[in-house]
Amino acid sequence: MTTIFRFGKHVVPFTDIHDINVVYKYHDMEIYVDLELNGGAQLSLNLPDSLTFMEQFLKKIREEKDIQVQA
Repeated sequence: MTTIFRFGKHVVPFTDIHDINVVYKYHDMEIYVDLELNGGAQLSLNLPDSLTFMEQFLKKIREEKDIQVQA
C-alpha cells in the first residue's frame, strides 16, 4: 500500500483514490483539491491539505515516471 496523503491520523492510500478535481485561483495563489475515494466518498481539502496532497502527488508522479528534478 503506497500512502499518497496523510492528514491528522488519517491515511489515504494511492489505490483508494478514484479521481481528483483541482480548482485553482491563479491570482489569489490558491489551489483546492477534492478527492473521490473508492466507494463514492468525497473529501474536500482545505488550502494547506491541498498543497500537501499536491506535493505528495507530484513526488509520486516523479518517482513512477522516473523524472529527475533539476536544480
